[in-house]
Amino acid sequence: MPVLRWLRIFVPLLLVAVLVAAVVLVFSSRSDLSDARGRVDSQWVTLRRQLDSRYDVLHTAFADDGIRTVPGPFHAIVQNVAFAYQHWRDLETHNGSVASEVQAANDLEAAGRRLAYAAHQAPRLKGNESALGKVDAFTAQAAPSQAKPFEVQVARFEKVRSRPVNRLAARVLGYDAIPDYDATAG
Repeated sequence: MPVLRWLRIFVPLLLVAVLVAAVVLVFSSRSDLSDARGRVDSQWVTLRRQLDSRYDVLHTAFADDGIRTVPGPFHAIVQNVAFAYQHWRDLETHNGSVASEVQAANDLEAAGRRLAYAAHQAPRLKGNESALGKVDAFTAQAAPSQAKPFEVQVARFEKVRSRPVNRLAARVLGYDAIPDYDATAG
């Protein structure tokens, strides 16, 4: 009987100790996660400005009447690019999360590359140098100069986030994963 009495006292105390340790762990990890996430966010602001001008060039290409009005399967690709571009703009307007904006940028990059490839393959665009020139203006752009520094900060954030000590805190505090920006998506 003394063992049962001892267990009745010890087990609840052990549960309380574990709970307190978890709470302390979460709050002690918060500053590391917050600092790493802040560096990612500030780097994203710089990259986003470059992407806005990059995607304005893409918008000029798919908004061209020579491209927009081509019927058939190519039209579905143009619509996909238009949807991805609108989603990109909506996230900016409605203050989307960095993770959702990066994913939208990746989707738009991939859609833009599909558009460029399909435009050069579309029989109805053969000889339309004006329309193809606008598409080529998008593909001729170099990758944004701030892409690499952003990738470095994302990698550092993911390293902090994946530490065993920080995994629980990241989940509880909402520090979700951030995808890499991929200018070569396609």
